[in-house]
Amino acid sequence: MGKLRADLVNMEEGQSGEPVYVFNSIPTVGVETTSLFKLFKTTEWRLMSAGVTFVNKVPALRAVEQSVVFDCKRSDLG
Repeated sequence: MGKLRADLVNMEEGQSGEPVYVFNSIPTVGVETTSLFKLFKTTEWRLMSAGVTFVNKVPALRAVEQSVVFDCKRSDLG
């Protein structure tokens, strides 16, 4: 699993009472698409991502990935 630098954009309480985190990747030079991520809990923690491209400073949704189970116990993030 690779590492990703990101900024926390929003945090709120979900319907189940668990927190919902929204964060975005920090784009590098030459990258036109920013990835937004949503980490939330249904019966397990899930991670969903979407690609956003900025054209003339206007965001345009490029793609939305299906959510995947995020195994926090196996994460090497700590």
